[in-house]
Amino acid sequence: MLPMTSHPAFGTEPSASYARDMLSRDADVADYGLASAPPLPPSITCLFGSVKHGGRFTVPVQLQLKAAFGELKLDLREALFPDKHIYIVAESLCAALEVLLPEGVTVVDHGTSLFASHKVSQAGEEHGPVIYLDGWSVCSDVKFISA
Repeated sequence: MLPMTSHPAFGTEPSASYARDMLSRDADVADYGLASAPPLPPSITCLFGSVKHGGRFTVPVQLQLKAAFGELKLDLREALFPDKHIYIVAESLCAALEVLLPEGVTVVDHGTSLFASHKVSQAGEEHGPVIYLDGWSVCSDVKFISA
């Protein structure tokens, strides 16, 4: 229940100390990045078009990326990784698939390429998240790079 004080014009209102406490609590959460973020869908598909995801969201433990005859861009630089180990399956056919990684992420690549460009560039840390990359690419440009 909210602590209330009386006000001659409006009747009752939340006390000033309560409002101050709420503002300082919200500032503390924002400073430390502890606020929750909406989850990223477990599967992202791009077919004959362009799909771009970026911003602050939570990365699921298993993520499937599919692109055919289009461009799929996923920016994970502001994403939250609740689990240390993430499993990504990336499948592309005549497409461009690019994932921007935050610093400290390690990528373990088990992908297969046929007539495709496949680039994994990272700056991994011992205690950072680990992404296990699997899947295939045919006539595509696939990049998992630290930005």
